[in-house]
Amino acid sequence: MKLLVVIPTWNRAEYLDKAIQAISEARARAGNCSVELFVSDNCSSDATPEVLARWQGVAPWIHMRRWEQHVSIWAQILERALLHSGLEYDYLWLQGDDDWITDSSAYSRLVEAVEASVDDPPALVHCCPARRALPGEGVILGGTTEDLCNTYGWHDLLGWISGLVIARDTVERMMASAQWQLERPSAFVHSEALLEAAYGRTMLILSKGLIDPQDAEQTEASKERWAKGNVGEAYWNIIPGLQNLKQRGILTTPLTLGFFRYLTYSFWDRFSAQIMALAANHETPADVLVTKLDLLASIAGLLGYGEDRKLYETWFEGFHDDIKDVRRSIQLIHRRIEQFQKPSYSYTILPPT
Repeated sequence: MKLLVVIPTWNRAEYLDKAIQAISEARARAGNCSVELFVSDNCSSDATPEVLARWQGVAPWIHMRRWEQHVSIWAQILERALLHSGLEYDYLWLQGDDDWITDSSAYSRLVEAVEASVDDPPALVHCCPARRALPGEGVILGGTTEDLCNTYGWHDLLGWISGLVIARDTVERMMASAQWQLERPSAFVHSEALLEAAYGRTMLILSKGLIDPQDAEQTEASKERWAKGNVGEAYWNIIPGLQNLKQRGILTTPLTLGFFRYLTYSFWDRFSAQIMALAANHETPADVLVTKLDLLASIAGLLGYGEDRKLYETWFEGFHDDIKDVRRSIQLIHRRIEQFQKPSYSYTILPPT
């Protein structure tokens, strides 16, 4: 099997160096897997070119392309990385530049899983992060992409790019998705495009942890990158992004509550916390709250008409009432504060200053 590891990078030379070292060690144990690496350098201004030149001097299996103009749009970053290597491959492992292979048998394990499914080659393989591996030693789970996402969480399986191993034709289908053309793409538009590309096709989950972020926790630099990319607000575009998939006839199976699970919470936990914080601020315009509440309510339409939808609608009704109560209380408190701050007397016996 030909495996192409693809890393889009920008100004993370130290991380990239460690990532390539781990790839090199795993490649040495790849067995029947031919592994090559393509690095798409998004016009880095740090030591990234020097790191890559040093590695290329001793590893001809490493390829790179340095783009002369930096781009910040995620769709363009992925297009450069996924469609411009010029290399042949059967599967592509998309990896973040600040992540690394934690198990040097990762590539051989991947090959074993794919070869065991030779009668029904997977369109997509999810490799669990080492810190969040599913229970069981080396268990391989299989099913259709939509069924596995409904069970284990769409964002959990298709969100983190370093856990994604994608068949060549799935990559092509993914990049041809109309999701990239949405006026307001979501923070995880690649997950929407990949869901479309692999919908109705076989997906595998390798439960043994094979890869992880290099940092134990998100760094301030990473948080700054997310803030510059307005990722927090772009999360809200996930809801209309999924609605667009449904309107285009892609999502033929109703989503379950499990589809929206991520780590130890659900998407509406994240959204409701933001709405509650906005409601607790008396300066938040009422129309902002209405817009976000309408978006949150619209998730119900993605859940079909079964028990999951009824449970969600019941939860939302209670949450909506809570927001009304919080809003009334905050406005009352603000009015009282304003009243207390008004002067009680029209004159003073003190001389003017």
